[in-house]
Amino acid sequence: MDWRFDDALTVQIRSMDRVQRHKAVFFALRRLQAPLTDIGMPEEWGVDPAVVEALLRQGAAQLDGEPDDSFQQAFSRLSQAPLFELEVAPELAESFQLEAISGWMMVSEALGEMSEDQTDAIIVRTRELADYLDKCVNDTLAVVAGEGDRARYLASVAAPLRGYGLGYFATRNLEVEAQCHEVILDTSDGVDLLTSVTGRDLLALCDVYSREMASVLRAFPRD
Repeated sequence: MDWRFDDALTVQIRSMDRVQRHKAVFFALRRLQAPLTDIGMPEEWGVDPAVVEALLRQGAAQLDGEPDDSFQQAFSRLSQAPLFELEVAPELAESFQLEAISGWMMVSEALGEMSEDQTDAIIVRTRELADYLDKCVNDTLAVVAGEGDRARYLASVAAPLRGYGLGYFATRNLEVEAQCHEVILDTSDGVDLLTSVTGRDLLALCDVYSREMASVLRAFPRD
């Protein structure tokens, strides 16, 4: 089963309007947030954590897919970091940080359009990173805490998800993704999803997943 572009996974995106697609992208990037904010970046990148926080704050402030000057200004400040002039050979955690930044760059480029293809590209990126982390966990000799919990989750997860044959992070990402998309499609127009009880529950769900990802990334040795 092609978990990257399987119809069962993309049908919800095809049902969304631009505002809903922007929200779907936001939650996808939220699932990559902890590696970006909770793990220090190399000093030579010159990335100010306060600038990252400002970008994420502005990225959550307006989820209608329309052009957003405040967000663009925040991203412009980030893009002035030396990182964008360097040739980078990232370690594992750093590669997740770069991919998260790249995802926000894609949002910056998509505002005003946020097409199905642009939405797919960001959401599929999140899926691929989750699968990549699973492969790294399987291949490492490092001790990665929580192996038993991850195995128990995979043994008990619903059959449709288990049918993709993926590891813990990729499977859990798909599960959380589906919950996010379901809520987005069920939320009435004009409702501020992020301030609703359901929206806050989704944020918490994404954040738990994201922090677990960051915790595992910290287990890998760094040069």
